[in-house]
Amino acid sequence: MKERQSNSISSLPTPAQNARATASETHPRKTMPALSKQHWISFTLRRLEPWVAWSIAAYTAWLALFAFPGVYALWLYVCYAGLIGEWCRVHPARHPPEMFLRGVALIAGAYMLHTHTNAELGGAGGVFFFWLSITTLYYAFMLRPLWASGLIVAALAEYILSTLQTSGLDTALPSVLVQGGFLCVFPLILAMKFGVAMRRPDEAVEKRCTDRSTGLYNKLGLVEHGDELLASYHLEKRSMTLAAFSCSELRELREIHGRAVADKILKKAVSKFNLLAGELGLAARTDAAEFAVMLPCSAEKAFQLIAREFGTPPRIEHDVGNQKAVLFLGLVAEVAGPKEFSIGELYDRLSADLRELEIRTRIDDIADECLQPSAKRPAPVEREPFRPAVGHIPNSIQLDWNDKDQPVTVFQWVGH
Repeated sequence: MKERQSNSISSLPTPAQNARATASETHPRKTMPALSKQHWISFTLRRLEPWVAWSIAAYTAWLALFAFPGVYALWLYVCYAGLIGEWCRVHPARHPPEMFLRGVALIAGAYMLHTHTNAELGGAGGVFFFWLSITTLYYAFMLRPLWASGLIVAALAEYILSTLQTSGLDTALPSVLVQGGFLCVFPLILAMKFGVAMRRPDEAVEKRCTDRSTGLYNKLGLVEHGDELLASYHLEKRSMTLAAFSCSELRELREIHGRAVADKILKKAVSKFNLLAGELGLAARTDAAEFAVMLPCSAEKAFQLIAREFGTPPRIEHDVGNQKAVLFLGLVAEVAGPKEFSIGELYDRLSADLRELEIRTRIDDIADECLQPSAKRPAPVEREPFRPAVGHIPNSIQLDWNDKDQPVTVFQWVGH
């Protein structure tokens, strides 16, 4: 493989493993169950959510410093809101219930702040009313109407309960009518309406960036959102590994075992790609039989995660009666360098390397058949445990199979 400044990993099945792989593309049934993103929180919106809690934490800290310097308990709520923001960052909300839960957590914090802190803060109707107002306005804008309405009801219930708890009914009623009206009118009429209008183009982008049959992002989604992720990784001084997978055996598996089995194997692959990407990465179907996964980690860590998810060599198994259908995956991965800003360009290089490795493997396959034209090709076998090769090569790490009876497959990180 051509050397690059950034690190890379490459692997393809050996001729014995690749016995069933004769085609480079596969087209799953249109009726295959898809992982729909219709009700997903869009990529852009879920990356904005942490700033809600962080802004609440920042203004609470401002008030603790300049308005209420003697109320030290306020710093607990600064930390509380900050931690919710970090929760949103580390575990981005992919579905409305997850985002709704974060809104409820902020409302719960507001209840404790309004009822269990110093009376000079003014209770629910005082200056810290913004804990409710900002939360309801933002989440009414971000969430779909049903979830937004539920959050508004929760905020209104918090305000009524905390007001009744800190003051009498006669005093509480006018405050509830005034501030409660704010919690109903502005989120329901203003934020919710604007949110529906603003989400339409975002949802249209998500639709264009999504592969309908698998629910993963397509190549456009990889490029559009991958560049944003890559920029954030560079900003945070974090490594990013892009892995490209080939599933070119799927077509022949479908011919041997039928469409139903091939679709189940593809569904397992999609599930594993999602798990591999996690909440901070990204998984995409970039071609009929190619997938890409962005991993926010080093090459060594990425390989460990891939080996844990897919085994060694990378494969997906499915029981078919007394037999086992096995899909072996081609793999090429590379760490983005500090001057790498285009995921599309990085993926194109990896895709070219992946196809080159496939060609080499098929040439070896044909050569093997020519040497033994009448022999029945061996079935894939379970290999011995994968372990690092003995010895070290400067500026690189080589990992290979300890199996003398089969051609060697090499996983190699190449770099300067």
